[in-house]
Amino acid sequence: MRITSVKTFVMGVPGRNWTFVKIATDEGIYGWGEATFEWHEPAVVEGIKLLTPFLIGQDPTRIERIWQTIFRHHWWRLSVSMTSALSGIDQALWDITGKAFGQPVYRLLGGACQDRIRLYPRVDLGLPSPIEEALAAHAEGFTAFKSGVEIGPNGFDEKEQVRQIAADCAGIEKALGKDFEMMLDLQAVFSYHSIVELAERLSGLNIVWLEEPVPALTMETMTRLIDADVGIKLALGERLCSRWGFKEVLEKKAADIIQPDVCHTGGISELRRIGAYAEIFGVSVAPHNPVGPVAMAASVHAAAAMPNFLILEYCRRSPLFHQVQKSGIRIVRGYAELPETPGLGIELDEELIARHPYRPMPDRLWTRTDGSIPMV
Repeated sequence: MRITSVKTFVMGVPGRNWTFVKIATDEGIYGWGEATFEWHEPAVVEGIKLLTPFLIGQDPTRIERIWQTIFRHHWWRLSVSMTSALSGIDQALWDITGKAFGQPVYRLLGGACQDRIRLYPRVDLGLPSPIEEALAAHAEGFTAFKSGVEIGPNGFDEKEQVRQIAADCAGIEKALGKDFEMMLDLQAVFSYHSIVELAERLSGLNIVWLEEPVPALTMETMTRLIDADVGIKLALGERLCSRWGFKEVLEKKAADIIQPDVCHTGGISELRRIGAYAEIFGVSVAPHNPVGPVAMAASVHAAAAMPNFLILEYCRRSPLFHQVQKSGIRIVRGYAELPETPGLGIELDEELIARHPYRPMPDRLWTRTDGSIPMV
């Protein structure tokens, strides 16, 4: 079996563009991958075109050989755009390989460590408040939920956000009880002292983690927070690429939970390597996954075979998430069921994708109330 073509599709949806990869072979087997990277979709598409000559004519089941060829061929270490391109390709190769051997991908990864994959949704239904979003998630059967920073028309007010986030979490717990778990995505805009204050205000509430609490890659501040023992676990990792990006985090003990994204880290292949390295340090993995349905499927397969998996993000971004899937991962009462179909178990509607073309996303540049720019 040999690769004959590599195609990309960019589908515009509310608040996002999903970038899909389809790799075909001379035996009629094809695979889907996802390389969604917000605000940089054209760069990812061009990156996949650049990498296509490394793929044509190759045996798609030699996944590791292809991964190493792509990652190491150019002198420069790959940028996020290129690791995202590699991620989509890697997922598609696993999809093909699973189909070729008649097995779901998680079985090729060593088999399932859990019988189903626990999910948590986010604030993405467009409801007026995080409390209403959490109530909707609970009604669907989810037992955990993530909210976070809300930037008002006058900019980011750090002290006001600390108060508002604490009030929202208290309101959610009052409405849904102490068994309902909450996560907070803090978007890397807070100072050390504000995080300490926020943790104090949240004391006693069922908060699973504070995500990206301080500016990205400030490992010293993260380790300082860990040492301060604020009483809530700290998570990061959505903007780190490959195992080398996570090496410093794990070795410096700068996070309690890591959040690699299957669309940026190098695909399923690299996500499982990152997970294996984290296991050595006793660190759990909660994959970052606010993107489309192929990334969802790929994350479910990787999570299923990961012994230190914790919980998976699930983005319910408009009805198109389900409409574009001719078949996909089945979600029941807050859990993703493990598919029995070969490969990733997902098939996309190319005609529907074509009816929703790429749309440039609005720029996102946060400012504080004084006009300064947070060091995200």
